[in-house]
Amino acid sequence: MPLPPGFYWTTRSASLPHDPLTVIACDAVWVVSLFQRVDDDSWIASLDRHRNGPGGPTRPCTSYEQGRIGAELWVTRHEARLREDVAAINRWREAVRANRLAKLQIPPPFGWKG
Repeated sequence: MPLPPGFYWTTRSASLPHDPLTVIACDAVWVVSLFQRVDDDSWIASLDRHRNGPGGPTRPCTSYEQGRIGAELWVTRHEARLREDVAAINRWREAVRANRLAKLQIPPPFGWKG
């Protein structure tokens, strides 16, 4: 299933280009990330990654492939809200870029900045 326009799969780090695609982003904002547990090699999906940051709510996946399918379905279902969230984050980023001191007065969206 293709992702909605503007959403794309990427790696967790540009310095690790051969890693599996484990992040869905929109305008460089992570909205979903998949990670593999080290104790049992199972896959976990972190949804609303942009709202909760690391350590937010997670969902178990039966495999990497099923995690990707589930993440794509979730993004498609929540596309409108995700676009609004990303727009709010981008507005905050632009305000801070325009005046670095504004970072002290303007609270980041969702109470955290990752």
